[in-house]
Amino acid sequence: MPHRPSRRLVGASAALVAALLAALLTAMSGAAAGPHDGDIAALQSQIAGVEGEIADAQARIGTIEAEIAALNDLLDQGDQAIDELEAAVAEAEARIDAEERQLRLLPVRIELLADVVIDHYLELEEPTQVRHAMAIDSYVKNDERMNAVLTQSAELTGEALDGLRTQMMYEAVIDSATDDLAQVYAHLRLDGDRALTLYDLVAASEDRHRVAVDDRQRGLDEIPVVEGRIASSEGEITDAAGRIDAARAEIEQLAASIADTRAEIARLESLNVAKAWTGRQGWDVDRPALAVKIDNATSARPQTAINDADVVYEEKVEAGLTRFIAVFQTTSPGTVGPVRSARTSDPILLVGFDRPLFAFSGANRGTNEAIDASPLVDVGWDEASSAYWRSSSRRPPHNLYASTDRLWAEHPDRTDRSPAPFEFGWQGQPLHGSANPASGVTIDFGRLTADYAWNGSGWERSTNGQAHTDADGVRVAPANVVVQFVEYGWSAADSRSPEARTVGSGTAWVFTAGHLVVAEWHRPDPGRPATITVDGEVVLLQPGNTWVALADADQPGNVSWR
Repeated sequence: MPHRPSRRLVGASAALVAALLAALLTAMSGAAAGPHDGDIAALQSQIAGVEGEIADAQARIGTIEAEIAALNDLLDQGDQAIDELEAAVAEAEARIDAEERQLRLLPVRIELLADVVIDHYLELEEPTQVRHAMAIDSYVKNDERMNAVLTQSAELTGEALDGLRTQMMYEAVIDSATDDLAQVYAHLRLDGDRALTLYDLVAASEDRHRVAVDDRQRGLDEIPVVEGRIASSEGEITDAAGRIDAARAEIEQLAASIADTRAEIARLESLNVAKAWTGRQGWDVDRPALAVKIDNATSARPQTAINDADVVYEEKVEAGLTRFIAVFQTTSPGTVGPVRSARTSDPILLVGFDRPLFAFSGANRGTNEAIDASPLVDVGWDEASSAYWRSSSRRPPHNLYASTDRLWAEHPDRTDRSPAPFEFGWQGQPLHGSANPASGVTIDFGRLTADYAWNGSGWERSTNGQAHTDADGVRVAPANVVVQFVEYGWSAADSRSPEARTVGSGTAWVFTAGHLVVAEWHRPDPGRPATITVDGEVVLLQPGNTWVALADADQPGNVSWR
């Protein structure tokens, strides 16, 4: 039988429409809490009726898909029946071929048997004629067997002897002929039995041939009937698919009627989703904070990836210089550096971020002991040297760099997010009521002076009067600058090393969106980051990265704003 192409139709298109519709309804569902919740709720109320119509169309599609599923089952049954009928026809044809071969062979065997029968029939005349002639010839030629008989009757009279001889000769001829005839008749009887057997075989083969022909014809007659049922089911499926297409077109029309509203809802919802560490739109990354100690000596500038850090702390070190702690959570820039040694100020500050990873080039014994005693996760040079390398473009010690990806890979089990040190407002949200316009701030650390000037979108940094850029030539211009006034003492690990005391409380100047908010910082719990408030109200920063200057509270005159 010819191969039948599959015409099976599935309601896949309807399922796709249903999935798209589900995504649409999800997009129109309640958004996360934020400043645009009221607008979103109003837009959702406008499309509630359309959602009901879409749900009705979905229900119709579901019913039609059930019909298609039932029809597909019928198609499967029809295909199976066709396969079985074709197999039966093929089996019947094989039987027909076998019987036809048998019927061609049996007549040949019968003809051969007929030749044998004729030969055996001709043998019926031979015994009498041949054996009679042989007996006479033996008598005339004084055959020994006959002579033996005559010798035994030697005493008989001549007349009696003649009669006896004649009688014995005829009896011998008759006995021999009788034996030969018996053999011929036995052969003829066997030939007759064989002939009957062959004719029985012919009759049986003809019967089987007729049965096989009938079986084949029944299969051939049934196949068009089943194919007709299949065609009918396929027609119904085509009709059902057409109804699904109509319902899908209706859904698309309904969805098109609310496309603008949906886009507006999506836009407002995206504004409601922000990263905790920067306030920028997007989803948080499930990983801890990574703090990297960055060199800020003249030979270390320009640094790599400092503009990619979510928060950068600048702390005073020996000889009135500073170093940075660049904290990454939302981004992983790849290469960062140059990496320098830790100070005892670092664990005091960083323990507030719930076991962050801390990358540094090394430390003296006292600082190492302080780090080991803290909850910080050490991914410094000594613990994760494979993540570090020396650059040939600079001289040591200002040429050690690290990979943020490799540093995080040291602890792939860490999927917890560190608490963010600041809170952020939404785009366009009013600043704190106490905010005053400001154009910049200058912090004098001793031998290093940092200046930030508002440029309309960020605070451009200059170091010792020179524009501060990163290794890509991009100007350092964070969205926010916080001057956190802290007490400095001397480190127990090195009496020459200043130690920033970042647990407690003090004054904080918050520079954001071209304004200054004079606030207070509070950190009573060393295990939590500081909060910045005005009269108990948290000060909200503009979305973006933040640089924090840990200024000496004992030298407030070293910080001025304009």
